Amino acid sequence: MKASKSLQQIWLLAPGLLAVFLPWSNGTSAALVLNAWDLAEWSSLHPLSRNADPALAVSFGLRALPLFLLALTLWRAGLPILLRAALAALVAVALLPPPQFFLTDLADPNYRQQLLLSIAALLIGLVSAWRSIWLHWLQIVLPLMALVMAWLSISAALNLQRSLELETGPGVGLALFALTMLMNSMVVVLTRKGRSTRDRPT
Repeated sequence: MKASKSLQQIWLLAPGLLAVFLPWSNGTSAALVLNAWDLAEWSSLHPLSRNADPALAVSFGLRALPLFLLALTLWRAGLPILLRAALAALVAVALLPPPQFFLTDLADPNYRQQLLLSIAALLIGLVSAWRSIWLHWLQIVLPLMALVMAWLSISAALNLQRSLELETGPGVGLALFALTMLMNSMVVVLTRKGRSTRDRPT
């Protein structure tokens, strides 16, 4: 029963994963209709992003969003340890930079950022093996943190596009991601509230 409930909660995160691949920026041309991953790559090529302090912050914010989804998935009870390890490894591989980084471009800051995020995915997998009460509270805080990071990142990315006098605006991916994060926080809060009510002595 507990595992079934956890899997139901995990399915609530599925729209968030879908949102990453939906348009986050909508422009007047098809070249400006970019999902979160493509927008991160586009932003990494902009001189203002590379020269900012910290550099490539916009790309980092967009690329880190799947890590929030991974953490929320793994830090919920009911998943076998092998499945948690497989999911962490899958996300880590997806976040890896292209092979040329390891062969010729070790100094490229954009690729180094991707490597660090890949390592972070593995660390999240390791932490998921350790159960603590603060992991429950993180299930409430992490969606809100993800929502703030998504908003700041998309705002900065759109500003980069507008600095080139491109007509663009936020896409449906951002809206779906935000809705998913808010819904997950509410579910965790309501679940905890219902559990407290049942445990209250009569």
